[in-house]
Amino acid sequence: MIEFSSRVDRIAKDLQEQIVQGKLSPGKRLPSERSLCSLFGVGRTTIREALKSLAVRGLVTRSARGAIVADAESIHHLSDADLAGLAAQTSIRQLFEVRKLMEVRVAGWAALRATADDIDAMRLAIEADIARDTTAGNPSRMFHDALARAAHNPALVQVYESGRSIFFRLPFYWKLFDDEQVRSVRAARHELARRWHEHILNAIAEHDAAEAEGAMFQHLDIMEKDLLNRLQPTDGDTKNQKLYSHPLLINLEAEKKDSPDGIRSTR
Repeated sequence: MIEFSSRVDRIAKDLQEQIVQGKLSPGKRLPSERSLCSLFGVGRTTIREALKSLAVRGLVTRSARGAIVADAESIHHLSDADLAGLAAQTSIRQLFEVRKLMEVRVAGWAALRATADDIDAMRLAIEADIARDTTAGNPSRMFHDALARAAHNPALVQVYESGRSIFFRLPFYWKLFDDEQVRSVRAARHELARRWHEHILNAIAEHDAAEAEGAMFQHLDIMEKDLLNRLQPTDGDTKNQKLYSHPLLINLEAEKKDSPDGIRSTR
């Protein structure tokens, strides 16, 4: 899947550069799918996904004649855009779409099936997060791992583990920040995640599947929107962007001001 996405991105970027540089002029029809397959040495599915990506960006329009290069105004607008940010936003939405599909139901199953040991494992992960103890690994990831195991479905755990490396790393996102910003942004997001983890764990401990699923959906949705909010241009200053607003987080900014390092535990 990653290799396929990489090929799609490479082809879309190549065609985009040709369009922006005027090598493919407005109103001109792109080569046929068959010709593009031969040119790039890939299958038709890859070409279609690359063309779909260009259409989403407004670079081409689709018609019965094939893909047509968009008008000059649209091309000029895109050439001035933050293409790295655009790519990151697309990837973030795709990743969180998959996580919502999987982890919301996992939370519900965990509420119905979790043992005392499962609940203890999730609680220990939260306590490690509060203590900032990474001896056993990333506490946030440990919580989600324990949650997946609490569903007691080996097939689901296998699927979950196959996606862990891309669910939690988001390397393309951090590259959009200056080095000195990364620590503060990550610290704020870790605190944000921990609060949701506590909410989810409380619902699981009460064996309330509906509440656990609702809390997990909101957790993932808020984390996604916070990422996307931080990628929105605000006079070029990402340092002053705030967490996406939610009632559960109403005191977070005030607490950060009270703490020497910007984050304070609520427990």
